[in-house]
Amino acid sequence: MSSFSAPHVGGDTLPERDVLGHLLIVRPVEYVEKITTAFGEKDAVRLDVIDLDAPDPRTGEMGAQHVDVLWFGGRLVGSLKRQVGEIVLARMTQGTLKPGATGKPPYELASALEDPAALARAEAWIAAHPKFTAAQAATPASTPPPAPAPVPAPAATPAPSAIPEALLAQMAPEQRALFEQLAAQQS
Repeated sequence: MSSFSAPHVGGDTLPERDVLGHLLIVRPVEYVEKITTAFGEKDAVRLDVIDLDAPDPRTGEMGAQHVDVLWFGGRLVGSLKRQVGEIVLARMTQGTLKPGATGKPPYELASALEDPAALARAEAWIAAHPKFTAAQAATPASTPPPAPAPVPAPAATPAPSAIPEALLAQMAPEQRALFEQLAAQQS
């Protein structure tokens, strides 16, 4: 048996809308500034997420695991970048728009620490998966992982319909709304 591992190619995709209202264990791993995207540079948070309201497709048990996820939403990034290295228990919610703002309300995490049933579910999942917290201890917050290679900007701006669905799924709601507006204008 070889002692080598294959290189890590990319993280899981987990759009915020897919976990709206769900109880989540969130472990922010890294705050990443200025990732080059099709819509310019955006800050993001790289994190691991356990969705306690969805079954894991690999095991069938409750607690779908999503590893190395990037979230770009401004409010999520703003709150989670201060919690790199911590484990957060929260529900995904939609906040309110700032006065005068248009579009969809931003996604936010609301603490679930005051909910005894949620806290018990999360503690039971952590107890059944000790490697989750062991991985956190092995990567101290003071030693950030290497920065990801920037995504090269396209040579020419593609038509909105040419952007893959996988990229659309990673966009913040504001970005996706802008994309949809542009696509409607070109139709």
